[in-house]
Amino acid sequence: MEKEKKEVDEKYIKAICINIVKAIIVIFYFLILNLISEKIGEELFRRGIQICTMIFLFIAIYIIEKAYKEDDGVKAIDGIEVLVLATAVLTLEYITNRFKFQFNSYSSTVSYVFAIYFVLKSIVIYTKGRKEVEKSLSDIEEIVKKEEPIKKEATKKRKEKVEEIENKEKTNKQENKTTKKKTKKEVKNNG
Repeated sequence: MEKEKKEVDEKYIKAICINIVKAIIVIFYFLILNLISEKIGEELFRRGIQICTMIFLFIAIYIIEKAYKEDDGVKAIDGIEVLVLATAVLTLEYITNRFKFQFNSYSSTVSYVFAIYFVLKSIVIYTKGRKEVEKSLSDIEEIVKKEEPIKKEATKKRKEKVEEIENKEKTNKQENKTTKKKTKKEVKNNG
């Protein structure tokens, strides 16, 4: 008996799980920021955000550099995601002060936006995996490859072409014979 095909390939399931874990980590990180912002002083909190941002920036640069060396698009996207996260954390304080938002509600909103992004990305990966499995189950491509249309030329035109080629060959042979005779006569006359 043939093994049953999975709904989605394992590499896609792994990518989906990684994105769900990323969403949970981002929500957890912003939750910790919200809790810490209420417990410690403003200057210390500002320093903490700057340190976290620097860590995220170094991680992003490392991931992007590694993706460049390996020519890996998936890692490059991961690096860009970390870079955007670092930018969002860095701009939290500025945006909350500039537009008079509450820090807790704004950081929660940013965490939800990131979580929604990662969940949507997981849905896209799942859909791509399903399409690949369905494509592998379909035998349409094999049928199309086997039954390629045969191009036929009209026989009358082909005969005309063959006759034309034969006539050209005959005239070429005759020309060659006459040039050989002329060169032999010239050699005898000169010699």
